[in-house]
Amino acid sequence: MRRVLVEDLEAIIRSREAKVSVVGQGYIGLPTSLLIAKAGFSVYGYDINQSLVRNLSIGKTKLTKERGIKNLISELKGKNYIPTSNLEDLLGSDVVIIAVPTPKSRERPDISMVLEALKSALESIRAGGLIIIESTLPPRTFYDVVISRVEEHGFRVGRDIFLAYCPERALPGNLLHELVNNFRVIGAADERSGRLARLLYSSFVKADIEIVDPLTAEMVKLVENSYRDVNIAFANEVVRICEVLGLDVREVRRLANKHPRVHMLVPGIGVGGSCLTKDPLFLFWISKENGYSPDLIKNARDLNSEMPYHYARILDDVIRRITDRSTGIIAVLGATYKGGVPDPRESPVEPFVKELIKRGHTVKVYDPLVRSSFGGIYVSNMMEAVKDSDAIAFVTDHSEFKFIDLNKLRKSTDKKQVVLFDGRLLFDPSEAEKAGFIYISVGRSLRRLEERMIKLNHHS
Repeated sequence: MRRVLVEDLEAIIRSREAKVSVVGQGYIGLPTSLLIAKAGFSVYGYDINQSLVRNLSIGKTKLTKERGIKNLISELKGKNYIPTSNLEDLLGSDVVIIAVPTPKSRERPDISMVLEALKSALESIRAGGLIIIESTLPPRTFYDVVISRVEEHGFRVGRDIFLAYCPERALPGNLLHELVNNFRVIGAADERSGRLARLLYSSFVKADIEIVDPLTAEMVKLVENSYRDVNIAFANEVVRICEVLGLDVREVRRLANKHPRVHMLVPGIGVGGSCLTKDPLFLFWISKENGYSPDLIKNARDLNSEMPYHYARILDDVIRRITDRSTGIIAVLGATYKGGVPDPRESPVEPFVKELIKRGHTVKVYDPLVRSSFGGIYVSNMMEAVKDSDAIAFVTDHSEFKFIDLNKLRKSTDKKQVVLFDGRLLFDPSEAEKAGFIYISVGRSLRRLEERMIKLNHHS
């Protein structure tokens, strides 16, 4: 195996002559591969999923809702982007980027896929090459695990192999833009590894790139997502308080946010996405392993995880009140974890739907961006989903839902009484009630519903 001097590697990265391999062709690996290829490098996109690779080879991808991805595949495939499931194609790589998932297993990180990818990288890279890990690493993994695996393979970090950690920081739905324009932090094993990694990323990243030690980079990635999770949990905590005190969270939030140093987020039925649901747990776990239990982070995660079950119970109770049956038909509108994002991974809609099904309800699911139904009945048309439903639950804030005509929606139903559950605070309560719905939402006391039910029963 020919050893590449750091000066040589720097030169071939500058000239775009470096052979770059990206292990993992999913949400991060694929767009990263395409951006590096677009910058002029020869890129081998490796994935063990042979069906995925075959589709990429003919220009097909599951990331059809990601702006620009399909066009880049068409532009680059057969030229300097080569999708492959053959590890031999990676032999002689100057740079290998690892972009495989780091899932959780019983609230602990499972780095087995990262280590398997690292093994493949070490067997493929030229001596003197650069390995970059983008997969999420719990703090101390780089120092305690990754470096030791590299050395066990016979390489000396900083001399035979250069090594860096550059965690992805991109939101599905706008991946290419975020990978290009978001600030990047690189944790480098040594000064030369940092210099080489910065040089590669600067070929397509327009934002600032900062080099730090690997432990800081590991920590920063988890802190970013834990910060967001805790802030969402605060909004959801206020929601629960408003419900028991007979208040409407909209008014409380509106007035509180008039304070110049307060910015309470919009609450909802929970938190989703592949990162926000696991990164706080990774941070909790590693801290507890080292002697401190960060209970704020764990309590926030638990609260956010409980929200979809809480509202499934409320909706179940309301349906039992308004019908003469113990179960009903529920149209769930939205499946992704966030509005405008074509990603159902770890969506809070999944436990919401499954809990309703568990309680005996028939659940129909419609989402304009994905076909996920989580065990419910997928319906491809919104009006078809709602026409015979006892309740309509808006649980994702897609733009298609925000501006819907509530009067038209109510007329499309054929039940005497229909519940509208607003899980993302999309609608004005009075407008929903004028349209003829029995309106309930997050952060709104059920006392209001009880008062309305008394009026309805009186008039009937």
